[in-house]
Amino acid sequence: MAKKLIDYFPAVASYIASASATSILWFSGFLQTIDLQVFDLLLNRFPGIIEGESPSVVIGITEKDISQYGWPLDDKYILKLLKNLDKAEVSVIGLDLYRNVGVGEGAKSLASYIHRHPKIISIFNVAENIPALPGLTKDRQAFNDIPLDVDNVIRRNLAGIDNERYSLGPEYISLPMRMLELHQKHNKKNFDLPQLFKAGVINTLKSNSGGYRLLDSNGYQILIDYSAANTIPNYSLGMVLNNEISPTKLKNKMIVVGATAPSLKDEFAIPFSRFTQKSNEMLVSGAEIHAQRANQLLSLQIGKPPGIRTIEPFWEFGLAIIFAIGTFYLIESKENTFTSVLTILITFSVFLLVTIYAFSMGWWVETALPILTIFLTASIGWIRKAASQQKQRQLMQRLLGQSTSPAVAEELWSQKDSLLNNGRFAGKELPVTILFSDTVGFSTVSENMSPAELLNWLNLGMEKFVTTITKNGGMVNKFTGDGFLAVFGVPLYQSPSISAKAAITTALELQLNIRDLKKELNDLGLPPLRLRIGIHSGKIIAGSLGGAERIEYAVIGDSVNVAARLESLEKHRIINDCRILASDETLDLVDVSTLQINPWGKHKVKGRDTPVFVSEIN
Repeated sequence: MAKKLIDYFPAVASYIASASATSILWFSGFLQTIDLQVFDLLLNRFPGIIEGESPSVVIGITEKDISQYGWPLDDKYILKLLKNLDKAEVSVIGLDLYRNVGVGEGAKSLASYIHRHPKIISIFNVAENIPALPGLTKDRQAFNDIPLDVDNVIRRNLAGIDNERYSLGPEYISLPMRMLELHQKHNKKNFDLPQLFKAGVINTLKSNSGGYRLLDSNGYQILIDYSAANTIPNYSLGMVLNNEISPTKLKNKMIVVGATAPSLKDEFAIPFSRFTQKSNEMLVSGAEIHAQRANQLLSLQIGKPPGIRTIEPFWEFGLAIIFAIGTFYLIESKENTFTSVLTILITFSVFLLVTIYAFSMGWWVETALPILTIFLTASIGWIRKAASQQKQRQLMQRLLGQSTSPAVAEELWSQKDSLLNNGRFAGKELPVTILFSDTVGFSTVSENMSPAELLNWLNLGMEKFVTTITKNGGMVNKFTGDGFLAVFGVPLYQSPSISAKAAITTALELQLNIRDLKKELNDLGLPPLRLRIGIHSGKIIAGSLGGAERIEYAVIGDSVNVAARLESLEKHRIINDCRILASDETLDLVDVSTLQINPWGKHKVKGRDTPVFVSEIN
C-alpha cells in the first residue's frame, strides 16, 4: 500500500505544478486578456436590443461643424443649440463638453442660460481634475469619467461611486445616471435606481466577476449591453442649429451633446471595434457611449435586469476545480490515451457550447480558466505518462552514443517562458516625474568634431549623468541623440512626492556633474557640455511597446510632452551651464524652502490648452 502511494507521488506533484501554473497565469492577467476577447466576440454575436425607439439621442460636433463654426466652439453656438433643443421639449441635456472656462463672446450668456434651465447637466472629470460650470448646483453636475479595461476597451458602465471616500449622492453620479434622474423628473416618475444599486438588487461587478482579474470594482459597475450599430440616433450640431431636425424626433429624449469629430480625439474602442473593420479599428465617440449607458440605466429603472450578468466568482473557481479533478481521474484511470483525448475534446466542446448559450441568455461565464485547467491538467498527465517511455528511448540513445542535447533545449525553452510571462509589462497608469534633458549648442559643437570625437565627448557626460539618475532611483527611458528622458516612479508605483523630490535632487546633482565635467573637458581641450532640463509631474501610461522584433519599455502621456516643452522653453534664456525648469505640478509636491526658486510665470506650451506655471531652480 505504501509503495502504491509513493508511486502516485510523481503524478500528484505534476498536477500540483499544473494547478500552480494555472494560478500564476490567472493572477498575471494573461487569462483576462483571453476572456475579454471572448466577451467581445460573443457580444458581436449577441448584441443588446433596444425595444422601440432609442430614448437617447446624440448631438455631435462633426468635422463639418468644426469647418463651419470653428474650434474651440464659441459658446454662442452652444447657446443656440440648447435653445433649439429646449423648444423641441427634450427631457434632459447632458452637455459632454467642458465649460468650466467660457469660450468666445457667448460665454457669459451660455453660463447664465445653463444656470436658469434645470434640465441641462454640466460635466466634470475626476481623473483629469476638470471642474463643472462654476456656481452650478451639485444636482446639475455629473462626472463623465469612463473606466477603461486593460486593453483600452470600454465595457463597463460606472453608474456612481459609493465607498469610504464618496457616497452615491449629488457629487458623484455619472452623466448617464444624472440624465436618467432628470429624465424621470421631467416625466414625473420615480427615480429609485441608486437605491436598487445600494440594496444589491442589481447584479454589479466584483473584483473577479466574469473574465476580470482583480478588477477595481469600486462604485456601481455593470457591463454595458451595447446595442448593434446605428441604433442611437446621431445628428450634427449644424442640423439642429439650422432646424433640420423635426422636433418630434427629439421630444422627451435624453440628449447627449458631445464631440464626434475624429480630429477632436474623444473616441474610444468598444467590444465591436476590432471586429467591425479589417484594417482600421472603428472607434465610437464618448457621447454615443454615454447614450448607450443611459439607455441601459433606463431599462434597469423600469425593472429589466442588466443585459449581461455574471455569476459569483466562487462558482467559477469551483467549476475549474471540478474540471481539474475530473481530468485527473480520467487520465489516470484510462490506459488508452485515445479514449481520454476523445472524452476531453467532447467536454471541451460541450463547455464552449454552454458558454455561448449562457451569453445568449444574458450570462457571461468565465471561459479561459476552465479551459486552461483542462488543457494543462491533461497535458501534464499525458506528458507524465509518456515520460517512462521517453526515458527508455533516452537510455537506448545513450547506449548508441547519440545525444540530443536536452539541457540546451531545456534552457532555451525556460528563457522563452520567462519572456512571455514576465518579460512584458502590462500597461498601467502611474504618477511619475519626468526629467527631460537636451545638450545646449550641440549643432555648433558637432560642426568642429568628427563623429567619433563627438560621440566620445557626449559619452563623457552621459556616463556620469546615467550614474546619477540611477543612484537616485530614476530610469533612463531613452536617449534622444544629444539628450535623454529619465523617469522617476516606474515601473513600480511610488509616492508622487518621493519621485518629484528624487527628480529635483537628481537635477541639482547633474549641475554638479556639469561643473566637474567642465574642468575635465577643459583639460582634454574639449568644449564644455551644457544642459537644459525640464521637470514635470503627472500621470503617464507605462508598459511594453512593440512586438517580437523590437520591444521597449515606453512611457506615454501628456506629462512627457510637458517636460520636453519645458526643456526647450526660451532656449536663449540660460545663465549657467545647467538650466533647470520645473512646473508647479512638481514643485507643489516637494518642500521648496530648501530650494532657490526663480518664478518664470505662466507659459503656454505646445500641445496644451492650459498654461503651465514654470520656475527655474538655481
